[in-house]
Amino acid sequence: MSEEKELTIEAARRSETGKSYNRKLRAKGLIPGNIYKEEKSEMIELDPKWLSKAWKNGKKFNLSIDGQIKPVVIKELQINPVKRSAVHVDVMYL
Repeated sequence: MSEEKELTIEAARRSETGKSYNRKLRAKGLIPGNIYKEEKSEMIELDPKWLSKAWKNGKKFNLSIDGQIKPVVIKELQINPVKRSAVHVDVMYL
């Protein structure tokens, strides 16, 4: 079998919260999300372009934040039922 190269998705930390800010993010083509660690979580924003491919390939991918690449797994992906686009994603470090 051929081994596939693992997908890497760029993300950025975000400090603002709220419905209004998240709507502005989605209007820019980004989606809000959370990275869950053992006891705390971090808020991120990422490009959903490769998210569907990661979902189809076992929900595992590499997340690049601040120059660091770490493996993560998708725990929850919320999808708009009409547009069929990602609305929010929760990931967890492996």
